[in-house]
Amino acid sequence: MPVTALGAFVDGAVRSWMDAKGVAGVTVAVVDRDGTLFARGYGIAGKDPRRPVDPATTLFRIGSISKTFTYIAAMQLVEQGRLDLDADANRYLPPALRLPDEGYPPVKVWHLMTHTAGFEDSALGHLFTRPGAAVPTLDDYLARYRPRRVRAPGVHADYSNYAVALLGAIVQQVSGQPFEAYVERHLLAPLRMTHTTFREPLPASDPRAVGAALEHAYSAGFRSVDGGFAPQPFEHIAQIAPAGAGASTAEDMARYMRMLLNGGALDGHVVLQPQTFATLATVDFGNAPGAAGIAHGFFRHPYGRYLSLEHAGATLWFHSNMVVLPEAGVGVFVSTNTDSGGELSAELPRQILEHFLAEARPLPLPAPPADFARSGQRFAGTYLAERRNYSTLEKLFDALSAAAAVSVTRDGELAVSAGERTTRWVQDGPLSFRAVEGSDRLVFLQDARGRIAGFASPYGHTVFDRVGVANRLPPFALLLAVLALLCAGVLVAAWARRGRRVNGSARGPLGAAFLMTLTALLWLAFIATAVAALVQMGMVGEQAIYAYPTPLLRTAVVLAHACSVASALVLLQVPAVWRARGWGAARKLRHSLLVLAMLLAVAGLAHWNVLFAPLALG
Repeated sequence: MPVTALGAFVDGAVRSWMDAKGVAGVTVAVVDRDGTLFARGYGIAGKDPRRPVDPATTLFRIGSISKTFTYIAAMQLVEQGRLDLDADANRYLPPALRLPDEGYPPVKVWHLMTHTAGFEDSALGHLFTRPGAAVPTLDDYLARYRPRRVRAPGVHADYSNYAVALLGAIVQQVSGQPFEAYVERHLLAPLRMTHTTFREPLPASDPRAVGAALEHAYSAGFRSVDGGFAPQPFEHIAQIAPAGAGASTAEDMARYMRMLLNGGALDGHVVLQPQTFATLATVDFGNAPGAAGIAHGFFRHPYGRYLSLEHAGATLWFHSNMVVLPEAGVGVFVSTNTDSGGELSAELPRQILEHFLAEARPLPLPAPPADFARSGQRFAGTYLAERRNYSTLEKLFDALSAAAAVSVTRDGELAVSAGERTTRWVQDGPLSFRAVEGSDRLVFLQDARGRIAGFASPYGHTVFDRVGVANRLPPFALLLAVLALLCAGVLVAAWARRGRRVNGSARGPLGAAFLMTLTALLWLAFIATAVAALVQMGMVGEQAIYAYPTPLLRTAVVLAHACSVASALVLLQVPAVWRARGWGAARKLRHSLLVLAMLLAVAGLAHWNVLFAPLALG
């Protein structure tokens, strides 16, 4: 790559992104096998006092890129014959951390490396530790916040922070060294990454506390607010360090990428032997033929004719991305320190590689099938990522962020909408699609009867399952809205009937009418409180991960249980209502239909774990 042109291109792209998205600071490195082609910092790392971003000394939180250090540490132990990837993971874990079978086959070590152990996902209330709170040890965290196993190992890759943290515990147990110390001695020191650490600003009594030399080198994390930047407290991840606690500089990450480009060695220091590194870089799992694969933890993603070794990462405020193309001999690292920086970190490596490497540009797209407006309807529907929670109330919140809607456009393309982003795809095979922008591939899965059952995510980190009405939140929300209107009608009718004389034949149903009025009040109170709790969590944004479950949410859950009990009592009154002579047939029917709506709502609450399930792990 021409260095001068590279600098001009990156400068222009970064400053454009920073202005458009409102990003406080960015750090970037571009390398080839022989050295650093470009390393530069942009914007600020702190406001009081004001500190510019220095690519050599400013530490950015790299989030899940930390996992790649854990994968390499595990492969070092494999190379030494101390760890067997095909062995039961429990063989290397202390008793408190061993995995129960839960009706499934044993989890092997390689399942932890490829996100195929079959764990549900969970983050709310524990993934980050609130500033000032006690930070659990790795072992304490893993024992307390163990997610359920929800599928057999080796079926699908569904990204799991817990799995990689457990792999880190294995590294710790097998090596006999604390994880942070192992990484320092066996990766950071040989690579001379002097400004990289898995330690954090913790009390000096904590063995995971960062040293004085780096304590003040961290960039602050920022929230973009009203055209300015509000510094945020440090979010602790030390309790799950192998999965996300790393912090580094652009220049240190340049050295790390050069090691990856040189097959596990740098400047005469061998981190992994060539044969071991070749194994590390070999794809050992994919969610579908032709879909992006996982190579012992690294994602292998297409860029034109190249396959990457890559990983992205994020904390609450930092967004990072590392893309290495071994065949092309180049690598790009970018990190941002602001909540609005996710798109910049995700897109900049691709823009750089496609601009300077002709072979990294997307291959020509095929023409859309002429009859795709009809044939493509088999792919249309609602899909839900398997990377979600199944056992706690968090299931409800995950469904808000894990859903994807697939539709067919007038142009003969497939549109996939997830969150605020919509991407378009052109069919290039019976079950596969190419991205209209970029080199991503989307591959659909079929069930035994040939029906579309889901799709493998383009990044390779999860599978999206096709779901019916029961697993879609909008129909359930509509049910609750209708129920709220019906309950309001009950209160209006009760008010209209106040003071009326009731003849003797109606005295039995009088109790049913009173109970229905009370139950309607409970449902309205629950729905109002639940809406308020959701609005509150939306307003606090990323802070919800600390605050969960909020007092308002706990109140909503208590009211939901009260509603379910009251609805059951109302159901028991239905036979007496239909036997009574004091109510007309129309009123009896309305009463019964309202009871049915309440019971459907109770079933929905149970399905979404609002009822009869823990609020959170731990």
